[in-house]
Amino acid sequence: MALRLKAIYKDGAFVPVPNGEKLTVSENAEVEITVHDPYVVSATATSDEERQRALRELFASWDAYPLRADAPRLTREEMHERR
Repeated sequence: MALRLKAIYKDGAFVPVPNGEKLTVSENAEVEITVHDPYVVSATATSDEERQRALRELFASWDAYPLRADAPRLTREEMHERR
């Protein structure tokens, strides 16, 4: 059986997010969990050349749009704010 559901990690355990479906897993059943962070995009480069090209593009973008010396400084709380 394969089932995909969302869960929240809370107090050391994964708690399923209710979605209206009944979870049909017996009590104390062993399951396999794969953790996926929805905010992280997996890499799609398939070769070293492609990775090098992506890095060159990234560095070129940084050079084209440098951080201004007078840019506002964020506090630690602002940088880690979750919405």
